[in-house]
Amino acid sequence: MAWPDFSVRADEPEWMDVRDYPLEDFAAVLDDLETVNLVTLAAPPTLGFLGRLTQGWPAGSELRVADLGYGQGGMLRRIHRWATERGFRPRLTGVDMNPRCRTLAQARTPGDMEITWHEGDLFDWAPAERPHAIISALFTHHLPTPDVIRLLRWQEATASHGWFVNDLHRHWFAWGGFSALAFVARWHPCVRHDGALSVRRAFVPADWHHMLAEAAIGDAAVRWHPLFRLCVGRLKGAAVPE
Repeated sequence: MAWPDFSVRADEPEWMDVRDYPLEDFAAVLDDLETVNLVTLAAPPTLGFLGRLTQGWPAGSELRVADLGYGQGGMLRRIHRWATERGFRPRLTGVDMNPRCRTLAQARTPGDMEITWHEGDLFDWAPAERPHAIISALFTHHLPTPDVIRLLRWQEATASHGWFVNDLHRHWFAWGGFSALAFVARWHPCVRHDGALSVRRAFVPADWHHMLAEAAIGDAAVRWHPLFRLCVGRLKGAAVPE
C-alpha cells in the first residue's frame, strides 16, 4: 500500500457514494460502521455538545435535533435515550439522500421513539420548526470543500441554538491505525476501503479555520477529541426554551 500524501485532502470517491449495493450488503456495511463508531468513541463529542447546549434547560423542555447523513440512525437513537434520561422531550429528524438509509433506520428504531426520517437533499429540506441543534457525524468529509462552506452557512441560518460537526482528523496515524484495525477485525471490504479513504478526505484544523472564514462564521470552536475526531461547533447563546 503506497503511503498517501496527507498535506491535502484526497478527492477520490468512496465506494459507498458511487456503488449501488444491495440492501443486505448495504446493511452489513452500516453494521460494521456502527462498530467502528463505537470503537473510535464517536458519540461522546456530540453528546457533550448537546449537554452544553441544553445547560440550564428545565425538565420537560422540547429538544429538536436534526442529524445530517444519519446512516442507519444509531446516533439519533442514542440522542433520544440521552435526552429522555435528562427529562427533555426529544423531537428528532434525520436527513439523508440514500433511500436505503431510511429503510434501515425505520426498521431499527423502536416505535416509541419520535424520530422522523427524511429522505432527500438537505439543502431542499424546509423544517416546519427550526431545529435547536443541527449535528452530523462523518458526513462533511464526503463533500467537496465548496459544499462544506455552503453547509456551514446553511447550518448557521437554520439552527436556532447551535450546530456541531463531528468528523475526522486527517493524519497519518489515524489512517495507519484504522487500516490495521480494519484488517484484523475483518470488517466489510467497503468499510476497510472507505474508512481509510475517509481519513484522507478529512480535515486538519487549518482547513476548518479557512472554511469558517469563507462562511463568515467567526466564533466557532475547532476541537480535537479521541480518537482522531476533529469537531467544529458553535453555540449561539439563544434563550432557554420555555
